Amino acid sequence: MAETDPKRLMDPKTGFCHQTGTYSSLRRPLPLPPINQPLSVAEFCLSLFQRTSTDGSTTFVVNETAGESLSYSQFVSQVRSLAYSLQQRYSLSQNDVAFVVSPPSIHIPVVYFALLSLGIIVSPSNPLSSNSEIAYQIQLSKSVIAFATSKAFHKIPFLKHGTILLDSPEFLSMLTESNIDNIIKSVKVNQSDTAAILYSSGTTGRVKGVMVTHRNLIGILAIIHRYNMDQGKDNGMPPWRPVTFFTVPLFHAFGFFMLLGMVLSASTVVLVERFDFEEMLRAVEKYKVTAMPVSPPVVVAFVKSGLTKKYNLSSLQRLGCGGASLGEEMAQRFRKKFPNVLLAQTGIYNCLTPTIPLPPISQPLSAAEFCFSIFNSTFTDGATTFSVNTTTGEALSYSQFVSQVRSLAYSLQQRYSLSQHDVAFILSPPSIHVPVVYFALLSLGIVVSPANPLSSKSEIAHQIQLSKPVLAFVTSETSHKIPSLTHGTILLDSPEFLSLLTQSNIVNGLTKSVKVNQSDTAAILYSSGTTGRVKGVMITHRNLIAMMAVIHHQNTNQGQGNEKRPRSVTFFTVPLFHVFGFFMLLAVVLLGNTVVLVERFDFEEMLRAVEKYKVTGMPVSPPLAVAFVKSDLTKKYDLSSLQGLGCGGAPLGKDIAMRFNEKFPGVLLVQGYGLTETSGGATRAIGPEEASRYGSVGRLAENMEGKIVDPETGEALPPGQRGELWLRGPTVMKGYVGDEKATAETLDSEGWLKTGDICYFDSEGFLYVVDRLKELIKYKAYQVPPAELEHLLHSHPEIVDAAVIPYPDEEAGQIPMAYVVRNPGSNITQAQVMDFIAKQVAPYKKIRRVAFINSIPKTPAGKILRRELINHSLSNGLSKL
Repeated sequence: MAETDPKRLMDPKTGFCHQTGTYSSLRRPLPLPPINQPLSVAEFCLSLFQRTSTDGSTTFVVNETAGESLSYSQFVSQVRSLAYSLQQRYSLSQNDVAFVVSPPSIHIPVVYFALLSLGIIVSPSNPLSSNSEIAYQIQLSKSVIAFATSKAFHKIPFLKHGTILLDSPEFLSMLTESNIDNIIKSVKVNQSDTAAILYSSGTTGRVKGVMVTHRNLIGILAIIHRYNMDQGKDNGMPPWRPVTFFTVPLFHAFGFFMLLGMVLSASTVVLVERFDFEEMLRAVEKYKVTAMPVSPPVVVAFVKSGLTKKYNLSSLQRLGCGGASLGEEMAQRFRKKFPNVLLAQTGIYNCLTPTIPLPPISQPLSAAEFCFSIFNSTFTDGATTFSVNTTTGEALSYSQFVSQVRSLAYSLQQRYSLSQHDVAFILSPPSIHVPVVYFALLSLGIVVSPANPLSSKSEIAHQIQLSKPVLAFVTSETSHKIPSLTHGTILLDSPEFLSLLTQSNIVNGLTKSVKVNQSDTAAILYSSGTTGRVKGVMITHRNLIAMMAVIHHQNTNQGQGNEKRPRSVTFFTVPLFHVFGFFMLLAVVLLGNTVVLVERFDFEEMLRAVEKYKVTGMPVSPPLAVAFVKSDLTKKYDLSSLQGLGCGGAPLGKDIAMRFNEKFPGVLLVQGYGLTETSGGATRAIGPEEASRYGSVGRLAENMEGKIVDPETGEALPPGQRGELWLRGPTVMKGYVGDEKATAETLDSEGWLKTGDICYFDSEGFLYVVDRLKELIKYKAYQVPPAELEHLLHSHPEIVDAAVIPYPDEEAGQIPMAYVVRNPGSNITQAQVMDFIAKQVAPYKKIRRVAFINSIPKTPAGKILRRELINHSLSNGLSKL
């Protein structure tokens, strides 16, 4: 069967494709030269340059400091002459490295293009670097020749082909050769060849040499070319040719590719050998500069300096600001002073730790197979306990777990006509069987869709309507809540199910025989999203693999890669249908650890389990942290094995955190932040130092990006400014199942997830959650959507109107409180209102406080003014907090 073109399934408004789970650019496709076509980036630039209407006498580069300049005809001539001279006078080979150390000058672009056209790798360095720094860079790049000035010559060690002085007569003679063959095109340079080695500190540590290929640069320049062409089409004029003042050095990555972009665009570049603010202003006026890259200190100088009034800066159209964060106040002052100049910033926060490599996205790989592949490389003995159910006393070893997963997968294939991408609904309290079901389904490419067994029939019916399951795994107690499904229901506490776990003569490698794509949906987990009724969050295998890769990386670093580390024993206080419990269960298998489950949570039973099973860690919600602090039961049990608690789901107060640390000094209490839509954790604190940042939920996790966005303007905000948190990374969901509208509202075309939470980053990258833009109520870390409860309240014949708000509670964090407008003459009581709701929802959604009011405050458009009601509830002395 022919594959469907994903482009045909793409939403034209958002770029989202439900088949592949990816977003595509909404701009028309940008063709690149075939990868197997020999092509240097120099040839690519010059070929496009030759198509422009540029007169050869147009100025290419100006050195304002020296008063020198080159026209485009001179530049092209000198590039060809230098390339020819290097071939004739030096025995250089393709992929040799040439070290370049010089202040900005009109010769540097000539050197870069000549070397690139010959397939010689350009390796430019900061001329202010010390002798030892340059020696280290040369050691890294293994340069065989250098281009330097007389002032920098003494820093260069002996090289195979020596050093060429850029300010010497010899070099100048190399720029004026005549009778040159068409040398540039006679050299076969592959696009995959390294074009440049640029120096960077990477994410941490000593300087590293970054290898950039010709293909990398061609890809960037193709985008610039498209942009220039589109600007010309929009106004019917030839493509716009900017005059750019280079404040960035030519050895820097930004300066390097911008220089190539200038040639491609037939534009003019203005250089200075040493930056001076007034000299820059003078150059803007003299050369009619239209754009420049700047750092925040230069923006500050533009705002504060009176020198800007001395010069005509009317040609200036754009400043691109980067390198560090620019305060919003300073940005606003710049825009006020220069209203016609566009100040562009990225405003994106990145994880401060190295990016973690992931398997190629094209590699067929299920989340189950990924976990097992890592698990198989651990030191785990098959007899090691995998899971324990403290309620029933049942346990599974790892050998039993793996055997049962393979047996269940085999049985499902043999007895049921299931297809990949079918959905299996799971409604069960925690048990040793649930992990087996999860892994068997994931290995077969069946979508796992677990729900809260305490949910009402109507809630489950809505979830089933969303996910469209064909099969359900339930218990005798929950089976009555499931409607008729194509393949029926399997009772986890039945002899039939147990027989599915003990099949023999199973074909080896069954799990691997199923081709599961990483982009396939692995699970549908239920969440209220940012607002409104429950939604089904589609989590892909790639999402889960990305999360597991981070956990594996952390664990490997803790064990220093090859040492046998102590096994963790984790008590699960979070349910397995919750995103936190779901991905933590995968992590337990990945690491070969032990998980302790309980069917119904009880604080003292948890303490008893900590003592009995030597529990080392557990996830907790703030109310549980409060219980640890306040309860005397903790003194009855030996909790000395406990090493760490990960707190999430809602903010934890500074006072409780400090009191916990005082009572349990040997237990590390760390906070984190995540959503179902991010497959779990997006930020976390690592180690005692970060954990001591009370009120913070830590820094961004590996491979994750974030930004703080002004909800009104959409502008990215700098550190210290509050706005909506947006997140982007490989763990961000595929979308909401069956709800394209909600998906488009939550995920933008660039893959940013709008969390609905009001947050800010401090100057060191720590995230603080301060409020909710969204209206969800967090009851003991469960999400309670007010709109759902309001809908039910409105269905009562004696209620005219209603609004539900979060009401602070020391133990639960928040409880749902209803403001109710009664019908005239109605005597409905608070207890009757609460009882009416309690019969229709899960226990955590119950309304636990009611106040009667004459009318619900609303905007002219009918939106409930919840903040007014919250303030009303607190000002009337209802809250003890």
